[in-house]
Amino acid sequence: MIRTLALTAALALAGTAAAQDPHAGHHPQAPAATPQAGITTVPSNGTMIQGSPERFSATFPHAMILKTVTLTAEGQAPVVVTAPAAPAVPTVSVALPRLAPGSYTAAWTAEGPDGHKMSGSVSFMVH
Repeated sequence: MIRTLALTAALALAGTAAAQDPHAGHHPQAPAATPQAGITTVPSNGTMIQGSPERFSATFPHAMILKTVTLTAEGQAPVVVTAPAAPAVPTVSVALPRLAPGSYTAAWTAEGPDGHKMSGSVSFMVH
């Protein structure tokens, strides 16, 4: 019984330590994900914007390098915007092409200075 309690406590502490690690769950083989806790984007998911946004930006809990933003809209070919080379910083951004009114999805990819990759997507509407 005591061994079972000790093992349970050790596993609980290990889970807590992993939850506090900002890189926990991030490794090169990690699958693409939707926006994660602690990541904010502009435009944000579900936003309705008056006029075309000039930039896409993402703020992470730690420094990242934005790689690409792929814009898709119904009935249109995807537009891949490659971010220029830049140092890793917590808030990254890239200029966007002029967007016509419509509904868009922006799928982004980013990489940390240690090589871990992150990705996600947000949907927004341009009026």
